[in-house]
Amino acid sequence: MFRFILTSLLVSSCLLNAQPDLSYIHLQITPNFEKQDIQGNIDQIWNLNPSDTLIELNLYPEFIIQKVTLNKVPVTYSRFENLLSIPIKKGGSKAQISIQYAGKPRQAIKPPWDGGFIWKKDINNKNWLTVACQDEGAQLWWPAPTKYSDEPDSALITATYPKDLFFKSNGKLAKDRKNKNHTRTTSWKVTYPINTYNITLNFADYIRISDTLLQANGKILQLNYYPLSYNKDKAIKQFTQVKPMLRYFESYFGSYPFYRDGYSVVETPYPGMEHQSCIAYGNGYTDGYNGKDYSNIDLWFDFILIHETGHEWWGNSTSAASKRDFWLQEAFCTYAEYVYVYERFGKLKAEAYMEAKKRLVSNKAPILSNDETGIDMYSKGALMLHTLQQFASSDEEWFKVLKEFALAFRSKSISTEELENWFSQKLPGVEPIFFEQYLRLANPPQLEITQENGVLSFRIRNALQNFVLPLYWIAEDGKRMRIDASANLQTLSTKGESIKPDSTSSYFELITK
Repeated sequence: MFRFILTSLLVSSCLLNAQPDLSYIHLQITPNFEKQDIQGNIDQIWNLNPSDTLIELNLYPEFIIQKVTLNKVPVTYSRFENLLSIPIKKGGSKAQISIQYAGKPRQAIKPPWDGGFIWKKDINNKNWLTVACQDEGAQLWWPAPTKYSDEPDSALITATYPKDLFFKSNGKLAKDRKNKNHTRTTSWKVTYPINTYNITLNFADYIRISDTLLQANGKILQLNYYPLSYNKDKAIKQFTQVKPMLRYFESYFGSYPFYRDGYSVVETPYPGMEHQSCIAYGNGYTDGYNGKDYSNIDLWFDFILIHETGHEWWGNSTSAASKRDFWLQEAFCTYAEYVYVYERFGKLKAEAYMEAKKRLVSNKAPILSNDETGIDMYSKGALMLHTLQQFASSDEEWFKVLKEFALAFRSKSISTEELENWFSQKLPGVEPIFFEQYLRLANPPQLEITQENGVLSFRIRNALQNFVLPLYWIAEDGKRMRIDASANLQTLSTKGESIKPDSTSSYFELITK
């Protein structure tokens, strides 16, 4: 999701120890559009450790818990604020938890920047209900694990709702029937591990547009688009960008990670979210960001479609191990925009695109700030990766390393330290201090240069000791040469020619004297 503020999830102190592992969920929801509340039921299967005596879940207090069973037997539980604690017998290998609950979920005022349910009417006055809860977590509307990285291995999401609407969630359609009481029941099956905040609900007067993509591995990927019925023609036209985009991302990051569940885009009344295999799309079927040139360089493509789809690889497949590591998802996804521009418009446009990202960086706080992710995780995080790219001997070598990284951590949760260690081993000259500089300090390195009497002098300031900046220099004839900069003063004989640092490749502040 493209947004700027993260809030904390309530996390139990026992997370430092081994925890039960959530294996499967079946979530059943019945929305009441008049009262704007929901009736819910969730079945969960947990894999247990021999010493486990407690399962802890988070659920917002506005929901009433009606019944809790353990292995189909009613069980007592305790509740404090968001925390629901369910005792279990020590020594078991599996536990089935069932919870019936009901309540009025909080409404999002400015989704997706604040989480909640979004109750709307379309232009034909038909009900339109969606949800976004990345910041707040799944606890906003269903009993979810307290551990951020705990993902169910598979899921079934079922809803019963008015028959004049259609329900779209994550995964592949498993069941769809019309009931006698003017309702409809639809189930969607998720066959891959899924971030709990990525589980979504979408109810509206949707129609389905189906297509397929022949992948590089020879498999046929199912594509489905769900616009509001009156936006069918707009969707058909706008989503012609999907196939080339997916081919670009597959080329650089590996095959689409959720092949069995397919790829879907569903229209929402908010800008976008990376719901796994069910991308939320609200960009008005326009290029740029809501019809505006988000690139700032007169470069037009559907920003929401490209960014949110990039999350299928970065965030949904390769996921952050904790809230602290969340920058990884957004930095790599923002960098995926660069990859898209590189393939579609060429390297010069891609470099200009990254240069334009600098205007979005605040440098007010470190990306890693007080064990949370700062607001610069998007653009500054991507600029750090682009700077890291310069350590490679060529673009080809870098993209090879990048793909190896994507495949190495495919379907895994990753910490900041794991990323640092991995790239330090793969790219010559990359030291841990490089990541310290860009992730744990607020200000970027400064490149100080002077040029007089045919001599250009340069050095790095405002940086950690022993920090090295990979740096290319451009001569008047356009030739580029790499001379890395450090705190040590270095000189170049210019022979009266103008030589300047290439600011489009590495991220630094330029100071001339």
